[in-house]
Amino acid sequence: MKPTDPVAYQRGEVLWIACDPSVGAEPRKTRTCVVVSNDIANRFGAVVTVVPTQEYTAERAARAYMVDLRKPRSTLTSGRVANASMVMTYDRSRVVAKAGRIYKEALESLDAALAMHLGLKLP
Repeated sequence: MKPTDPVAYQRGEVLWIACDPSVGAEPRKTRTCVVVSNDIANRFGAVVTVVPTQEYTAERAARAYMVDLRKPRSTLTSGRVANASMVMTYDRSRVVAKAGRIYKEALESLDAALAMHLGLKLP
């Protein structure tokens, strides 16, 4: 991959995304986000759908729409939670770099949090 090529990514990976400029309550600054779009879209699409992360606190982690990403649930070195109530879609040009990945249990928890937030019924 050349330095100007876009970062390749898959569902469950954590990326650094340049979220600014943002409006209102949207995520701000360059932050880590978990990829939730499917791998076909991730390979060929112009956008990536993500769930932004925030610093871990016990209060945040207790919320039904938040997912604890602390080790051993991910490869992240700092304590983070994924906020499924803030699912966002960004142009892939906003992807700065890879930050790690979340593991199966955390991804399943994130799927459940997304389903709850979006009012979807999972099988």
